[in-house]
Amino acid sequence: MKLTSKWLLWFVLVTVYAAVIGGLFYYNLFKFVFDQKLQNEMVEMVRYRTPQLVQALAKKPRDVSFNEADQMKEMLQNDARIKNVIYLNYDGSIRWHENTKFLHMSYADYNNSVGFDSNAVVQAIRTKTPRSVLTGDGDEYDMAIPLLAKGDVAGIVNLKVSRASARDLIHRSMIRYVVGAVIMFLLIGGVLYLFLLLKVIRPLNALKDSIDSLTLNNLVLSYPTRHDEIGDVAVSVQGLLGKIKEDMKGLEHGEILALENEKTWWKAIFAVAVPKGTRAIVVDENNNVLYTNFELKEEEGRKIHLLDIFDGTQQEIIQVVGEALENPTKVLRGTTTTKDVKCTVKAVELPNDAGKNRIVIVLEPEK
Repeated sequence: MKLTSKWLLWFVLVTVYAAVIGGLFYYNLFKFVFDQKLQNEMVEMVRYRTPQLVQALAKKPRDVSFNEADQMKEMLQNDARIKNVIYLNYDGSIRWHENTKFLHMSYADYNNSVGFDSNAVVQAIRTKTPRSVLTGDGDEYDMAIPLLAKGDVAGIVNLKVSRASARDLIHRSMIRYVVGAVIMFLLIGGVLYLFLLLKVIRPLNALKDSIDSLTLNNLVLSYPTRHDEIGDVAVSVQGLLGKIKEDMKGLEHGEILALENEKTWWKAIFAVAVPKGTRAIVVDENNNVLYTNFELKEEEGRKIHLLDIFDGTQQEIIQVVGEALENPTKVLRGTTTTKDVKCTVKAVELPNDAGKNRIVIVLEPEK
């Protein structure tokens, strides 16, 4: 897998992970903020009417006044979020209900016959603070807001409030969050990809092309100087090429010395074993001449081939050499005529010595 593919995979995984974690965080944040906003609005709605309600409670401790009834109906009718209103006295008896048959019913009787959605009323009376309990599978709030007079609870307004508006706000906010997150990650991903492309991928491809263009005859890395990690790699590669060039020079020098030593060795052998007037030639497996006991015109930098010595009419020599290649260590014989002199041709492929194949050819004039 290439670097771009790995980067893309990791970026997608990281962005998805960050989006999920961020989504959970913001969802709970939105839920807290908008639910709290809903509850605060309900509390402020009741507190706005508290002075009038407390004054009426003081005048008529048991019976609801027309003004109080109008206040309850107004809240129920003017705010679609409010599904039900129950107005209670300090002792929990019902002071106002949309259904008049429940008027003056005690808290216990109403709870047994109809039932409150939660114990928010009891909590509000005990704590003297507004209480909210989530009911209806999370779709509604049962809110109890105490009406305080000189620090004591004079009455309770019990509201059943729908969370539909808060949930709608949360949904719209989450949509905005997702859209914003996608745009942000696209922008960040685009910038990071451009950086990766311009500062990493292209320089690496250029370095690869430079390395691919190297040959044994040209061990020079053509790559511009960079003051970063990729530039350091290029410098290291160039240093390695320099060491290879030095090693190759050493090997070439060693091969030249070995060849010179081998020529000296063949000269001594031929001086002892080959009679005077007999021509002897040593060639490699490619029929390139390595040594002769007679003088040859050599061109600098060019190897002499066996066919450069013998023309096409002397096929007997080539045939004998070919047979010698097929029969290692066996001496093969033949006859040929060179420079109007009839000669006996002998050829033998010597045993392989450390990967060096040598063929000795002897042309002995017939007496």
